[in-house]
Amino acid sequence: MAKKFKFNIIKTVITIVCLIILGTIGREVFFRHFFNERHTIIPNVVNLHEKDAVKYLKEAGLNVKIINSKTEKVPLDTVFIQFPLAGKEVKVHRTIQIWVNNGEGQEVPNLVGLELLEARSKLQEQNIQIEKIDYQPSNQKYNTIISVYPKPGTKLEINQKISILVSSQKILDASVMPNLIGLDINDAKVLLEQIGLSVGGTSKGEDSTLPVNTIISTSPAPGAKISKGQKISLVINVGVKVQPTGPSVEEIINQTNQDLQNQEIENIINDTLNKIDKRDNPGNNQNNNSGQQQNNNQPKSNNNVGSETERTHNDGE
Repeated sequence: MAKKFKFNIIKTVITIVCLIILGTIGREVFFRHFFNERHTIIPNVVNLHEKDAVKYLKEAGLNVKIINSKTEKVPLDTVFIQFPLAGKEVKVHRTIQIWVNNGEGQEVPNLVGLELLEARSKLQEQNIQIEKIDYQPSNQKYNTIISVYPKPGTKLEINQKISILVSSQKILDASVMPNLIGLDINDAKVLLEQIGLSVGGTSKGEDSTLPVNTIISTSPAPGAKISKGQKISLVINVGVKVQPTGPSVEEIINQTNQDLQNQEIENIINDTLNKIDKRDNPGNNQNNNSGQQQNNNQPKSNNNVGSETERTHNDGE
């Protein structure tokens, strides 16, 4: 009887120990699963097609937010930025933002036969820039477009510029001011000398549709009456200066990568996403601050990055 009693005590102790062990392990598994404490390594999806990038990220247990943007760095539908960066250990179900090139350039319009000023106006409306203007003698009216490259109807890549060939038929009437707009400064000087004119004062201007060092305007204006030996004032294009808008998304992410420490990775990731959001949505900051005290317990809505559009892929999709 004593042996049986002793056996029962040992059995009970073993059972209790097993239950404690199972309870501890089970609780840890429970908390990790339901409270998102599991971790995973972020794969590198830069330069991958959008579909492959989403697949690899979801296989790693991560959610994906796709930000559609335009860039010359990669082909269409290809990832060119990701955040957080590859190789970092984060919680499972952390949302990874990827920037995907979905940009298509404008279609080259048919400019053949148009006068240069009219062609420039049409290109400016479509935000297409001229890379090069060449002049060639022809039977066409002076300063009209002979051909365009790439050919009309071609889809331009992002920020791709076009080249145009313009008629340089010899001017017979030396008493009329020629149209020099769009002509390189050196070619303009040669043309003026041919009809007995010379360059007077020059000044600088900005025109995004014309190449640098070309003529923007003249005084007297094209078509005005002139006399031999008259000096002509020229405005020369120096190009449009791009105003800095603060650090780019890439610069923000690169700076974060330098500061990143594993023990505070989640906080730094969230701070960086806020910086990106504030960079491209400055008007929303004041509104967010005014309602901050009333909405502290409410989740923040996601803002688009600049003119970019966002799409989110969740595990349930």
